[in-house]
Amino acid sequence: MSRYAMGIIAAWLLVIAVAGYAVLGHERTLRDGQLVLLRLAPVDPRSLMQGDYMALRFELDTHLQAENGKWPAYAHLQLGAGSRATFAGTGDTPTSEPGRVSMRIRPSVGGASLGPNGFFFQEGNAALYETARWGGFRVAADGTALLTSLYSEDLRLLGNNRR
Repeated sequence: MSRYAMGIIAAWLLVIAVAGYAVLGHERTLRDGQLVLLRLAPVDPRSLMQGDYMALRFELDTHLQAENGKWPAYAHLQLGAGSRATFAGTGDTPTSEPGRVSMRIRPSVGGASLGPNGFFFQEGNAALYETARWGGFRVAADGTALLTSLYSEDLRLLGNNRR
């Protein structure tokens, strides 16, 4: 086997290993992460180009401000009844205070956010998600947060989410 072929195989194995490591990390967050609910700001439940999805914004994003032109790394959240989060501050390291959790801030063109800007669902289910008022995240100790589900005002899980 030539060096060229061995190099391609080695690069392919490296890509597979890195992707596998990332997937395992996300699976661990989904399995062991703490449930955190963020209040949704007004949303739009449809995209003609992408199919059925809900455009998301989170009320807590209004508290995120750049400090000296730089975004802090984490938003610190106080957890209340039913895992509902309220803003408690920002910082460059995750908090370990009891009753608090830290989520990584995601800088973007329009500012910063604690979560993604959309939630996709099966076509034809838009009416089910119109009552969404909370985004449910699983949050790891390092601040990694994955949006897993949407909830109604009374914290009823919407859709057929497994996690």
